[in-house]
Amino acid sequence: MVRLLLALCLVPFVSMAAPSMQSLLSQEGLLTPVSVMEKWEQQDLGTICGFNLDIDNEQLVYLFSAINTKAKLLYKLEYNAADGQLLAESSQPYDGDSIEQLHAVSLMLKKNLTFSSLINLATQNKSGHLIQAELDHDLSISYLELKLLNQQQQKTIAFDIENLRPLPLLKWD
Repeated sequence: MVRLLLALCLVPFVSMAAPSMQSLLSQEGLLTPVSVMEKWEQQDLGTICGFNLDIDNEQLVYLFSAINTKAKLLYKLEYNAADGQLLAESSQPYDGDSIEQLHAVSLMLKKNLTFSSLINLATQNKSGHLIQAELDHDLSISYLELKLLNQQQQKTIAFDIENLRPLPLLKWD
């Protein structure tokens, strides 16, 4: 019984010690996810199709996935949010039929868009920190789904790649 009480008392202290996503995102001097994306996009190794955040050793890490349609490779990339240093990179061959995002990537390339420019278009006049973004294709619509975090509230929006406008039917909170 004493162990259980002790364990229950220590839980709040353990959770208080770990930094929250909001506190890490509010740190001064962090590179924006879009600036790190733009740097990778300039290398012309493929098309970013997904973004996510992670916390590793109390440090914010940007996670990217990218598709190189010519080489038929799927990349996984991890960057330090503080300095943009590449922490890990892997690639593997993909079967084009098995990747849902391929339709959206193809449309983006056809429209001469990059993932970072699409995010900039989708987040115009929106506040909050980008915490997730992913290309998708569903119901014959290619779109960017993204999540913004603002004062512990998360907002999910979808942005139509074909018409370059928000998708009101796919807007949820």
